[in-house]
Amino acid sequence: MNITLTDYIVKYNELVSKAATEQTGKFSFLASPTLNKQETISFLYENLINHQNIKTKKNLKFESLKMYLGFLPRITLMLLRLIKTSLKFRIRSFPENFIYIRTWLVPRSIHNGVVKDDYFRQLIDDLSEEKNVVVGFQPLGYDNTLQQFHKANKPDNYIIPVGLLSLFDIVMIFWKYIFSGRVILKNQYFFNELQVTDKINHSLKIDYFNLRSFQAYLELAIAKKIKTHNPVAFLYIFENQAWENAYLHTFKDSKTRTIGYQSSGFSFRFLNFFPSRIDSKVSLFPDKILTVGNNFTRTMKEYGHYPIPIETFGALRFDFPTLKNNYIIEEPSLEIHKRILYAFPVHFYQYEKITYDLIDVFKGSEIEVYLKYHPLFQITNKDVQLPSNFKIWSKHQKQKLKSTYDLVIFNDNSFGIESLIMGVKSYEYEFGEIYDENRLFNFDLYFYRIDKNGLIKIRDQIKNSTLSKDFNKEFVQKYIGNMYTAYDGKYNQIIN
Repeated sequence: MNITLTDYIVKYNELVSKAATEQTGKFSFLASPTLNKQETISFLYENLINHQNIKTKKNLKFESLKMYLGFLPRITLMLLRLIKTSLKFRIRSFPENFIYIRTWLVPRSIHNGVVKDDYFRQLIDDLSEEKNVVVGFQPLGYDNTLQQFHKANKPDNYIIPVGLLSLFDIVMIFWKYIFSGRVILKNQYFFNELQVTDKINHSLKIDYFNLRSFQAYLELAIAKKIKTHNPVAFLYIFENQAWENAYLHTFKDSKTRTIGYQSSGFSFRFLNFFPSRIDSKVSLFPDKILTVGNNFTRTMKEYGHYPIPIETFGALRFDFPTLKNNYIIEEPSLEIHKRILYAFPVHFYQYEKITYDLIDVFKGSEIEVYLKYHPLFQITNKDVQLPSNFKIWSKHQKQKLKSTYDLVIFNDNSFGIESLIMGVKSYEYEFGEIYDENRLFNFDLYFYRIDKNGLIKIRDQIKNSTLSKDFNKEFVQKYIGNMYTAYDGKYNQIIN
């Protein structure tokens, strides 16, 4: 199906914006991932485009019944987890005139028994030399990582924000969510001349019953607690998601400066990075947004309607060596290793399709295929039986990338850009996704987008040793410099 970027980033974008303004400012609307255009969660656009192939009413009723029946055990389990977490990580006080940094607790936050934030990294230490800093690690899940955090070595200013909440606070969160969290649109909405209100309402129903909107209600209670301690600034990972509205809503019209940091790359699939004209007038935004590089600053300004400053800051998560503030590009190895690496995205549902494509092309060949799963996923796709020449990539592998692999194939993640720094060509894999997942914005050094036929061509080139592995280092260095700005230790954009 031929879907244009304009259809998605303008027409569909404004459709959802109109729906979100049906009750402007009501927190249940602010809390909805569907209305905040988190397509990696809702898949609403894909559902609207495939309108002729939608599930039957009988299937939708069965799906809804499962959601209804699962709601009580799901919300009860969340209640118990929050109570347990609150009691385990109590927080008694905050310093004066502090900067609060809100980050995620992920598996990579803990290394060798020591907590090290994976998003703001060195900036935390640099800010701490001059300012009081509190770092709130919000867990993505209440699992083993939280237990590791509890046991790990960490500074006293590293906290689990749920520890701010009392038992009464937690009960009130659930009370408010149960009785005010459901969103049902009353008006009629059309997309490409089709009435789509029922489809949007179904996604909103999932937001509520599957607790997709719950995170924002939890963050709202935490934000109100933090506000009582008067932080001078609130710094957070900007992705323009629903939970962020909790803090922007709370700190609006206060003396606390709100600063969003775009910590990771994105494709156009992530529509939440591109607010519409309607959003620019009615949505909540931080006082400013800091980006990892000029290309992202330019893309957000060109395709998103932001009523606030967007400034290039630095790539805090890039720890590659630099020379005169430019990333050093490694010399490519021209030796054929007969080994490739596939770097998977955060979209777990894609793993099976991609893996089967790779198996179809490379099974039984002399080429080894290594599968690098996204850091948030520590499990493999157990439903797929891997051939003997397929291996799971391990972070403990010590050899240089260019000394091990002939090339990197990826989709919708930044590892393909990182591999160029490490001297290895990368290619984006296209396999029929309806969303535009391009990450190599304005890259024209070589043709980098391949489909399954492209995989076959690469296989044959590796087998007969005709694969071109060389590239223009000067071009790559300039390109990487535009994508990711090396952090130079200066943080005036935050404290001023």
